Amino acid sequence: MEPITTSAMIGGIVSFLGIKLSKDKSINSFLSEFSEATVNWIKPLFLKEDGTENEIIQDLKDKPESPARKKAVESAIERALEEDASAEKHIKEMFQQMSKVEEGGKIVNYIINSIQTITGNTTGNINQTYNGK
Repeated sequence: MEPITTSAMIGGIVSFLGIKLSKDKSINSFLSEFSEATVNWIKPLFLKEDGTENEIIQDLKDKPESPARKKAVESAIERALEEDASAEKHIKEMFQQMSKVEEGGKIVNYIINSIQTITGNTTGNINQTYNGK
């Protein structure tokens, strides 16, 4: 199996966050899935010092399916990784942990299946491959 890119993991994490926010409107239920070290790393990206949600989380909460709002959260995570490349371990932990719950597991499986589809045999008629025939 091909390795999952950090970008794909971040996209999956943000999709999982959107699902969590659409269900109970609380960033805390999302954060409760992860270790203290990971929460300590990601919490400042999502919450202000006073504990209130920052604008990107409020926006995602308002429209959790919005591609533009998801991209804003993805960008915030990617910028944080640029600042501290060692934080990639937190991304990996989040991705692994979310795979253990139903909604997260579906996202992880979708990403894995997409990678296998993209990296699979690409010879022959693309319409046959795409349509599964």
